[in-house]
Amino acid sequence: MSTSFKKRTLFSGVLIASSLATMAYAETPTPGLTVTPSIGYYNTDGDRQAGNDTSYSIGVGYQTNSPLAVEAVYLHSDASKRGRDNDLDQYRVDGLYSLPEFTTVNLTPYVAAGVGMTDVDGDSNNLLVNAGGGVKYAINSDVDLRADFRLVKDIEDNYLDNVTTVGVQYSFGMPNQQASN
Repeated sequence: MSTSFKKRTLFSGVLIASSLATMAYAETPTPGLTVTPSIGYYNTDGDRQAGNDTSYSIGVGYQTNSPLAVEAVYLHSDASKRGRDNDLDQYRVDGLYSLPEFTTVNLTPYVAAGVGMTDVDGDSNNLLVNAGGGVKYAINSDVDLRADFRLVKDIEDNYLDNVTTVGVQYSFGMPNQQASN
């Protein structure tokens, strides 16, 4: 078992444990659509012959009137290893659960998990599961900076990748129903 895998597992365990302890106290966010363009770094499993490289992604989601949100994500990475270029495409549907906001600094941590497909060079479409979390920093009521870390498990080929991204989340909330009061 590699040191990198142990660190990723420890990080995920701490994140999940702290999240479970505070889930009952999460505040209700404003419901509406979200769009999140992101850039990041995709780190593939050492056994996968795809290499590591920058990635970009776009997520389109819906924030419910509870701490739960759902998001469809497309991620692309142009990885190269030993002179071979690889296109890694990922299609996911994720659930996000917002934890209580740190109001003094406008930070909202969240946990996330989902399922999807990974396609490397059009050779295979493998089922994946992912889990992780991140934090959103509110610039204003409609725009958040977002940092995210995910472990991505390729179920069919038994690879464990990880991806770290930063992006901007735009929220298109529902009209305020209390404006007439």
